[in-house]
Amino acid sequence: MSPARGPNGPLSPPLPCTGCGVKPAAWLQPRVDYCYDCIPGGPFAPPLCRRCGSSEYYSQGLCAHCHPGSPGFIGSCRDCLAWGVYRNRNWRCPKCRWWFKHYPQGECVSCHRDVTIGEQGYCRLCLETARMLQVLGEPLDLDAPRKFGAQLFFAVMNDPRRPAEKHRPMAMSLREAIRLVAAPPPVAESTQPVLFDLDPDPERVRQRSNEIRRRDITSRTDHFLYARAAEYAWSKRQTNQVRRTLKILQLVFPGANLHFRASDILAMRRYDDDGNIRSTIEVLGDADLLIDDRVPTFEQLFDRKTRHLPEPMRSQLELWRDIMADGSKTTPRRQPRDTMTVKGQMYGILPAITRWVEEGRTSLTGISTEDILDALPDDPSRQHTMMLGFRTLFTILRGRKIVFADPTKPIPLRGPKRTIPLPMEKSAIRDALTSPDPAIALAVALVAFHALTTQQVQHVQLTDIIDGRLRMPDGRTIPLAEPVRVRLAAWLDHRATRWPETKNPYLLVTIQTAPRLSPPGRNFPWKKAGVTAQALRTDRILYEVEQTGGDVRRICDLFGIGIDTALRYAHPARVDRPVDDGGDSAG
Repeated sequence: MSPARGPNGPLSPPLPCTGCGVKPAAWLQPRVDYCYDCIPGGPFAPPLCRRCGSSEYYSQGLCAHCHPGSPGFIGSCRDCLAWGVYRNRNWRCPKCRWWFKHYPQGECVSCHRDVTIGEQGYCRLCLETARMLQVLGEPLDLDAPRKFGAQLFFAVMNDPRRPAEKHRPMAMSLREAIRLVAAPPPVAESTQPVLFDLDPDPERVRQRSNEIRRRDITSRTDHFLYARAAEYAWSKRQTNQVRRTLKILQLVFPGANLHFRASDILAMRRYDDDGNIRSTIEVLGDADLLIDDRVPTFEQLFDRKTRHLPEPMRSQLELWRDIMADGSKTTPRRQPRDTMTVKGQMYGILPAITRWVEEGRTSLTGISTEDILDALPDDPSRQHTMMLGFRTLFTILRGRKIVFADPTKPIPLRGPKRTIPLPMEKSAIRDALTSPDPAIALAVALVAFHALTTQQVQHVQLTDIIDGRLRMPDGRTIPLAEPVRVRLAAWLDHRATRWPETKNPYLLVTIQTAPRLSPPGRNFPWKKAGVTAQALRTDRILYEVEQTGGDVRRICDLFGIGIDTALRYAHPARVDRPVDDGGDSAG
């Protein structure tokens, strides 16, 4: 017999039955991997529970209520010790689960246990005991559990307020209430009388209150937090997560109470798994407590790829990157390009630059036309990308008078290798259109029926759809097909159910963009669709070319594309067709 697995030996959660896979295994010691219904030669009647005599057998001779590994086993809360919690809740009652998500772990001031502690430094058990022992009209004595002991209770049954018999002023007569209010408060025997009364300095009190308020970051951010939560319809869970992240931020960086760096907040993911880091940065920005030192993703990638390059070659490439991404307002002026374009050209020229560095080159000023011709790859597509990158690179360097001549000028720019557009498998399109995810079904339908691009699907707004027609930014109006309308209605119902209060104006929203006003990412929902938008768009255009006989003008008007693009799709459809002579052939 193999030994039982688990921290508690035979009383750990048992493995499922090898036969049915539903009931637990009958025994772990001795090892029996079948339940009593599936034991070979059975079924057999299970024995009674050896602890309570119940006939509801679970495993290891115990019933479901007596076996510690059973989902029905009742135990004590690991934080407040309340009786009546289950294993599937990680042995915490509902209130302690809320505490665990919103307060840090530490040592309780009263009972010295290492548990979740509140803002006062006390655990929930000591706090509830102090509330139970609180005397009417007196402040809460948090040291009462240390004096009188802690009182245990049942889970979800303790009153968060004082016991009912201690706050019933209407139960007594009016004379008794007057006597109780007029009587002086009792003085404890161990209380030291006050020698003399001294009024505090108002200025010192004001400074002290400002220091306490400054140390507590939530006092400066709660107004902006709740204002943003109300404006963008945040859920209560998200609001609590952001407030918890702000408290953890104050614990991790106690000396940065005036301003917080965005890079430090992004690094807090290892401390706070549930916190909404992006929303926290937005709240701190509203409160003017943020130092935004975030580096764009493209700049991080560029620094990582060019870190090994020598000077001044690295500085020359940084100049090219800055002018390409941000543009230039000084002569020679240049418009900024899309980051994806700059990224593609960077990947195109890096192999040649790395090769030149290995040969001992440290600058781009000595690069000649022969060096570029030797570095060009054989693949036409990669060759075209590299030439585009070198042309923009040396044009910018020559405009800034870093190089004297452009070595790419004598080299003609050849077009990339054109692939032949091919249709898709009908089964793949059908599976994507019938996806159970309404976002995938709608996005696939918009591309499969109307050949929208990924960017167009990403930026479609709710106000762009009027009376079953989609208004495009280029002025076209597309009547939506009936299958698209069906999937549009299903998605709108899902959106209204999942995010009923969202103010996001875009048609497609995600769990990240629902509390904001930004569009979804470029890969939503294509990562889970199983097909690409470009393949669907190609299939739709090829089908229209086939149905119209290659009418290029109609293709351009219908899909909003240029003549060259339409000819690329129409070229594969130009096949030799039999000529109809108007009569039957002789035979």
